[in-house]
Amino acid sequence: MFARSLAVIAVVAGLVNTQNTASIDPGSVAKSTREQWCQSQTSACPLICLQLPGATGSPKENKCDSTTLVYSCICSNNQQPNASEYSQTIPYFVCTEQNNQCVNNCNGDSSCQASCRDDHPCGAQDPKRVNTTTATATKTASQTTTGGLAPFTGVADKNGVAKPSADLNYIYGTTVVLAGFFAGFATLL
Repeated sequence: MFARSLAVIAVVAGLVNTQNTASIDPGSVAKSTREQWCQSQTSACPLICLQLPGATGSPKENKCDSTTLVYSCICSNNQQPNASEYSQTIPYFVCTEQNNQCVNNCNGDSSCQASCRDDHPCGAQDPKRVNTTTATATKTASQTTTGGLAPFTGVADKNGVAKPSADLNYIYGTTVVLAGFFAGFATLL
Protein backbone atom coordinates (compact mmCIF):
# COMPACT_ATOMS: atom_id res chain seq x y z
CA MET A 1 0.00 0.00 0.00
CA PHE A 2 2.81 2.43 0.95
CA ALA A 3 4.75 1.57 -2.22
CA ARG A 4 1.67 2.18 -4.37
CA SER A 5 1.08 5.59 -2.75
CA LEU A 6 4.72 6.48 -3.22
CA ALA A 7 4.53 5.49 -6.90
CA VAL A 8 1.43 7.65 -7.43
CA ILE A 9 3.13 10.63 -5.77
CA ALA A 10 6.22 10.14 -7.94
CA VAL A 11 4.12 10.01 -11.13
CA VAL A 12 2.18 13.15 -10.17
CA ALA A 13 5.40 14.97 -9.27
CA GLY A 14 6.90 13.96 -12.59
CA LEU A 15 3.88 15.24 -14.49
CA VAL A 16 3.97 18.53 -12.61
CA ASN A 17 7.69 18.84 -13.28
CA THR A 18 7.30 18.28 -17.05
CA GLN A 19 4.31 20.62 -17.33
CA ASN A 20 5.59 24.11 -18.11
CA THR A 21 2.90 26.24 -16.58
CA ALA A 22 3.36 29.93 -16.05
CA SER A 23 4.42 31.21 -12.66
CA ILE A 24 2.25 34.29 -13.06
CA ASP A 25 -1.50 34.44 -13.17
CA PRO A 26 -2.19 34.37 -16.92
CA GLY A 27 -5.38 36.33 -16.22
CA SER A 28 -3.23 39.26 -15.06
CA VAL A 29 -2.02 39.71 -18.65
CA ALA A 30 -4.27 40.99 -21.43
CA LYS A 31 -5.61 38.26 -23.73
CA SER A 32 -4.16 39.96 -26.82
CA THR A 33 -0.73 40.05 -25.15
CA ARG A 34 -0.93 36.35 -24.26
CA GLU A 35 -1.95 35.57 -27.85
CA GLN A 36 1.07 37.50 -29.10
CA TRP A 37 3.32 35.64 -26.68
CA CYS A 38 2.01 32.30 -27.97
CA GLN A 39 2.48 33.40 -31.57
CA SER A 40 6.08 34.34 -30.77
CA GLN A 41 6.63 31.03 -28.95
CA THR A 42 5.36 28.94 -31.87
CA SER A 43 7.40 31.04 -34.30
CA ALA A 44 10.56 30.60 -32.21
CA CYS A 45 10.22 26.83 -31.77
CA PRO A 46 11.39 25.82 -35.30
CA LEU A 47 14.32 28.24 -35.07
CA ILE A 48 15.31 26.91 -31.66
CA CYS A 49 15.10 23.35 -32.97
CA LEU A 50 17.61 24.23 -35.68
CA GLN A 51 20.10 24.89 -32.88
CA LEU A 52 19.95 21.27 -31.73
CA PRO A 53 22.13 18.63 -33.37
CA GLY A 54 20.17 16.29 -35.63
CA ALA A 55 17.00 18.38 -35.58
CA THR A 56 15.28 20.08 -38.47
CA GLY A 57 13.22 23.24 -38.51
CA SER A 58 10.04 21.15 -38.54
CA PRO A 59 9.18 20.32 -34.91
CA LYS A 60 7.12 17.22 -34.09
CA GLU A 61 5.02 19.30 -31.72
CA ASN A 62 4.66 23.07 -31.53
CA LYS A 63 1.68 24.27 -29.49
CA CYS A 64 0.84 27.09 -27.14
CA ASP A 65 -2.34 27.76 -25.17
CA SER A 66 -2.85 31.50 -24.71
CA THR A 67 -5.33 30.92 -21.89
CA THR A 68 -2.95 28.99 -19.63
CA LEU A 69 0.40 29.88 -21.29
CA VAL A 70 1.25 26.17 -21.44
CA TYR A 71 3.38 25.43 -24.49
CA SER A 72 5.08 22.49 -26.10
CA CYS A 73 8.07 22.49 -28.45
CA ILE A 74 9.36 19.02 -29.35
CA CYS A 75 11.92 18.96 -32.13
CA SER A 76 12.22 16.39 -34.93
CA ASN A 77 14.94 14.58 -32.93
CA ASN A 78 12.50 14.14 -29.99
CA GLN A 79 14.35 16.66 -27.84
CA GLN A 80 12.58 19.44 -25.99
CA PRO A 81 14.81 22.53 -26.00
CA ASN A 82 15.14 24.73 -22.95
CA ALA A 83 13.05 27.68 -24.13
CA SER A 84 14.14 29.75 -21.12
CA GLU A 85 17.53 30.18 -22.85
CA TYR A 86 15.92 32.20 -25.64
CA SER A 87 14.00 35.44 -25.96
CA GLN A 88 10.58 35.64 -27.59
CA THR A 89 9.47 32.50 -25.75
CA ILE A 90 6.87 31.95 -23.04
CA PRO A 91 9.49 31.60 -20.25
CA TYR A 92 11.08 34.89 -21.34
CA PHE A 93 7.75 36.74 -21.49
CA VAL A 94 6.62 35.33 -18.14
CA CYS A 95 9.92 36.35 -16.55
CA THR A 96 9.69 39.91 -17.88
CA GLU A 97 6.07 40.14 -16.76
CA GLN A 98 7.03 38.94 -13.27
CA ASN A 99 9.67 41.68 -13.19
CA ASN A 100 7.15 44.27 -14.39
CA GLN A 101 4.66 43.23 -11.70
CA CYS A 102 7.43 43.34 -9.09
CA VAL A 103 8.38 46.88 -10.19
CA ASN A 104 4.73 47.96 -10.01
CA ASN A 105 4.53 46.63 -6.44
CA CYS A 106 7.58 48.68 -5.35
CA ASN A 107 5.53 51.90 -4.98
CA GLY A 108 8.23 54.08 -6.52
CA ASP A 109 11.16 52.71 -4.45
CA SER A 110 14.01 52.78 -6.98
CA SER A 111 16.21 50.30 -5.11
CA CYS A 112 13.29 47.84 -4.97
CA GLN A 113 12.65 48.37 -8.70
CA ALA A 114 16.30 47.79 -9.55
CA SER A 115 16.31 44.67 -7.41
CA CYS A 116 13.28 43.30 -9.29
CA ARG A 117 15.19 43.27 -12.56
CA ASP A 118 18.77 42.74 -11.32
CA ASP A 119 17.94 39.77 -9.07
CA HIS A 120 15.73 38.06 -11.68
CA PRO A 121 17.37 38.36 -15.12
CA CYS A 122 15.38 37.00 -18.05
CA GLY A 123 16.72 35.01 -20.98
CA ALA A 124 19.96 33.09 -21.22
CA GLN A 125 22.66 34.28 -18.87
CA ASP A 126 25.36 32.04 -20.30
CA PRO A 127 23.97 30.80 -23.64
CA LYS A 128 25.41 27.77 -25.38
CA ARG A 129 27.18 28.66 -28.60
CA VAL A 130 25.88 25.97 -30.90
CA ASN A 131 26.70 27.47 -34.29
CA THR A 132 30.26 28.57 -33.78
CA THR A 133 33.05 28.86 -36.27
CA THR A 134 36.71 28.93 -35.60
CA ALA A 135 38.79 31.56 -37.29
CA THR A 136 42.50 31.85 -37.55
CA ALA A 137 43.93 35.30 -37.65
CA THR A 138 46.88 36.13 -39.84
CA LYS A 139 48.43 39.56 -39.78
CA THR A 140 50.31 41.09 -42.65
CA ALA A 141 51.93 44.49 -42.87
CA SER A 142 48.98 45.95 -44.77
CA GLN A 143 45.91 44.23 -43.37
CA THR A 144 44.54 41.84 -40.82
CA THR A 145 42.37 39.05 -42.13
CA THR A 146 40.33 36.44 -40.35
CA GLY A 147 39.95 33.00 -41.81
CA GLY A 148 41.74 33.97 -45.02
CA LEU A 149 39.08 36.45 -46.13
CA ALA A 150 39.79 40.08 -46.84
CA PRO A 151 37.84 42.49 -44.64
CA PHE A 152 34.76 43.94 -46.30
CA THR A 153 35.35 47.57 -47.17
CA GLY A 154 32.78 48.10 -49.89
CA VAL A 155 31.50 46.27 -52.92
CA ALA A 156 33.40 43.26 -54.24
CA ASP A 157 34.57 43.21 -57.86
CA LYS A 158 34.57 40.20 -60.18
CA ASN A 159 37.62 38.62 -58.55
CA GLY A 160 36.13 38.74 -55.06
CA VAL A 161 38.55 41.46 -53.96
CA ALA A 162 36.97 44.27 -52.01
CA LYS A 163 37.07 47.75 -53.46
CA PRO A 164 35.83 51.00 -51.99
CA SER A 165 32.07 51.39 -52.32
CA ALA A 166 32.55 54.84 -53.88
CA ASP A 167 34.85 54.98 -56.92
CA LEU A 168 36.86 58.15 -56.32
CA ASN A 169 37.74 58.58 -60.02
CA TYR A 170 34.05 58.85 -60.81
CA ILE A 171 33.52 61.42 -58.04
CA TYR A 172 36.52 63.53 -59.09
CA GLY A 173 35.53 63.37 -62.77
CA THR A 174 31.97 64.43 -62.01
CA THR A 175 33.26 67.29 -59.86
CA VAL A 176 35.52 68.56 -62.66
CA VAL A 177 32.72 68.39 -65.25
CA LEU A 178 30.27 70.20 -62.98
CA ALA A 179 32.88 72.84 -62.05
CA GLY A 180 33.53 73.45 -65.77
CA PHE A 181 29.82 73.71 -66.45
CA PHE A 182 29.30 76.24 -63.65
CA ALA A 183 32.38 78.24 -64.67
CA GLY A 184 31.10 78.41 -68.27
CA PHE A 185 27.67 79.42 -67.10
CA ALA A 186 29.14 82.13 -64.82
CA THR A 187 31.17 83.49 -67.76
CA LEU A 188 28.05 83.83 -69.89
CA LEU A 189 26.33 85.88 -67.22
